Amino acid sequence: MFPNTSSGDKFIGDFITPKRGKNLLSKNAILGDVPVVAGGLEPSTYHNVSNTQAPVLAISASGANAGYVSLWNTPIWSSDSSYIDSSMTNDVYFWYVLLKKRQTEIFDTQTGSAQPHIYPQHIATMPITNISNDDISTFTNTVTPIFERIGHNKAENIRLSALRDTLLPKLMSGELDVSDIDL
Repeated sequence: MFPNTSSGDKFIGDFITPKRGKNLLSKNAILGDVPVVAGGLEPSTYHNVSNTQAPVLAISASGANAGYVSLWNTPIWSSDSSYIDSSMTNDVYFWYVLLKKRQTEIFDTQTGSAQPHIYPQHIATMPITNISNDDISTFTNTVTPIFERIGHNKAENIRLSALRDTLLPKLMSGELDVSDIDL
């Protein structure tokens, strides 16, 4: 289902073309909870509004990580990246798995020597076998509960890490005493 070759009768652009994000400099971001996805592996900052709908896959557009494909289970601000989100297709998870499987091929399409770039058109012109919309939908229906669980677990890990970081110093300083708790 996910060929890792540069052959096929069709192109990804026959099905979908990623949208280009809208640049947002860190100094212009209004602090909030929305990750700003730029050219790196982690958010460059956080903003108060998103320009995508979850789930969303992002493809870093420039820099050392140009072409890196990531999946977000929350809305993001796509800055120096291209994206495919749920406002464009119900099959975000299908496209994520397909593009992640072809990650090396995407990296190999970078243009520019000093500052590598990947544009939506690079993704759109990637060959793909002729796959039916029914097969895409079947795959999406199968994996959606798995990806939703992964997203829930990631959110819970963040919440639990914050709780740990709040409670541990209080336990270590003696401000909080749990010695009377009977397990």
